[in-house]
Amino acid sequence: MNRLPTLLLLAGCLLVRLAEAQDVPSQRPAGMPITVTLFAESISLPTFRNIQKGGLGIRLGTEFYYRQRPGSQVLQTLNVGYYVHPNVQNGLFVSSEFGYRKFIGGFFVDATIGGGALLVRPSAPSYTWDETNQGLRKAPANQLKFMPSLGLGAGYRFRNRTTVFTRYELFGEMPFGQILLPHQAIHLGTRLMLEK
Repeated sequence: MNRLPTLLLLAGCLLVRLAEAQDVPSQRPAGMPITVTLFAESISLPTFRNIQKGGLGIRLGTEFYYRQRPGSQVLQTLNVGYYVHPNVQNGLFVSSEFGYRKFIGGFFVDATIGGGALLVRPSAPSYTWDETNQGLRKAPANQLKFMPSLGLGAGYRFRNRTTVFTRYELFGEMPFGQILLPHQAIHLGTRLMLEK
């Protein structure tokens, strides 16, 4: 019985496995990822035509990886950001998202869902309903809101692990009256690896 094909097959499988094992450490971050994005924000339902009518902001963050494979990541983000929507409001937020990222060569796509705390300062005075006096009363100048979020992103990761990406995000401001006030944002950003 000729064992040469079987031995060649086993040797090929062993070489592929060794090559994969050599690639795995390079897929793991060599340090802490730092993400910086600039974004355009608008208060509207998901429609791109209103995005230029809003404000501008900046977001800084990092990522933690629950599962790290050569072709995918399961991750959590931690972000802090600030935006200015002229004549409407300023917002300062802290948020966290859970997500999944799929790599196709150097390119990737990802999706996230999360929430956070949004501190808004309206430009004009706002009012809330006062149940005790059955009338309107002036709301505080700074208002703390819950901020649910959904995001989709795409980008490219270079060999040195620096990443450039774009991201479309929907986030809410609640409570706003009895409902949620929708926001949308388009991010342009980079992710750098800080060496340990």
